[in-house]
Amino acid sequence: MSSAILDQAQMLIDNEQYENAYEILEKSYDKLKDNAEYIEKIALLAKTLEKQEQAAKYWEELIAINPNSLVAYSELLDIYNEKDKYKYYITRAKYKILNEKVSQSIDDYKKAIDSTTNEDEIINARFLRAKSYEHLGKMQSAIDDYFRILEYKDDMAIYYKLADMYVQMDDRFSAISVLDKGTKAFPDNTELNEFFANLLMRDGQFDKALEHAVYEFSKAKIYLMKGDNETALEILEKTENKQNANYPALMAEYYFNKKDWENCRKFINDFRELSPENPLVYQMLALVQEENNDNYGYHFYMGRCYSYKQNYELALSEYLTAHRFEPDRTEAIKEIIKINETLGDNTSLMEFYEKLHRQEPDNAMALKGLGDVYANMYEFRSAIEYYEKLVKVEPNNFEAYKQLGFCYEKIKNNTQAKEAYQRYLEKAPLSPDTEKIKEKLTKLDTSTSYAEANAEEGFIDKIIKIFSK
Repeated sequence: MSSAILDQAQMLIDNEQYENAYEILEKSYDKLKDNAEYIEKIALLAKTLEKQEQAAKYWEELIAINPNSLVAYSELLDIYNEKDKYKYYITRAKYKILNEKVSQSIDDYKKAIDSTTNEDEIINARFLRAKSYEHLGKMQSAIDDYFRILEYKDDMAIYYKLADMYVQMDDRFSAISVLDKGTKAFPDNTELNEFFANLLMRDGQFDKALEHAVYEFSKAKIYLMKGDNETALEILEKTENKQNANYPALMAEYYFNKKDWENCRKFINDFRELSPENPLVYQMLALVQEENNDNYGYHFYMGRCYSYKQNYELALSEYLTAHRFEPDRTEAIKEIIKINETLGDNTSLMEFYEKLHRQEPDNAMALKGLGDVYANMYEFRSAIEYYEKLVKVEPNNFEAYKQLGFCYEKIKNNTQAKEAYQRYLEKAPLSPDTEKIKEKLTKLDTSTSYAEANAEEGFIDKIIKIFSK
């Protein structure tokens, strides 16, 4: 339907029947107004027919559909240049941002502000300029613009934005000051009050935090932080939302405060089941181990905590510390290997693959790792030793057979290479490398036959020489 209308309009345009084409498209507006191709075509026709108001309307609609339309911004600049300076400067700023010239947009937003007395337009321009300042990392300039917006009207989102920026800048005092004003302006806003309560709690202002906390779990957390464990327990026992991850987390904190390690660990495990990748789970486990004078456990779980935060350097440091406390325990060794594999530290990998292999001779991670390291070092006989052990431990590990075939090829043991590749095809018949491996086998068959023929010929020559003497 839309394609037929657009094709019909294009035919009329090609014949320079612009009015007729425009009329056809205008009648189809209600059906096609969400179609970017249609809006662009009718906007261009309106421009051709010098219908400036309609053209501006359609270009604005195109931007609403496709915010990255450079042609729409460019056309609007021409339209607004003479008739609306505010819109002209706003549009020019956005056009520059689309062209990745964010720093140049700042001056245009200032000119837009200076060209109007309309409060809504000033607020809009300041907001957009603040976003540009944020993008450029000029946080204080962004904050200044957000505060200027609040001079015109209270805006819950602006209070929240300012507080969040101050938190990111590690300026808790300013964040609390902003939220104090924000919650007075919007006393019934749950999100703002909860944010404020959380900040006050972290600042040690527990009584004031309780005044702003809305959710039961927030109140329980504040009471626990305050040291009023029994009031917190009353709230938690009454909750009907025990499947929420906050419930076991806070119950674990209650038992931590009571130094009841058995129940504390039980609720941490419940918390882990509900939120297995939450770094807080492992931070809590670390603190429990620290309270029980388990240095290995503290550093191991802190490593897990940092791993889930994707801070791999700190995680590695914690795992290495755990390993130094108990070098024979393999949990830390395995985690060190995983991180070094991620970071590509081959020197350290060799050391820890060997340590893991000594502790667990049949560990597949160690066998594969050592095989790969030696193969990459062109020490193929050593690599074969570990790959052969690996396929005994994991008989269905088809990648190990492929690596074996490759290594045997490199030391010219074609018979063993063929056997390994054949096992690979048996284990992974649908592998994308199947045809490539079959080609290798064909070449190996040829080279093996040639070698055997040469060997046989050499043997016959020797016999002939003996009898011809």
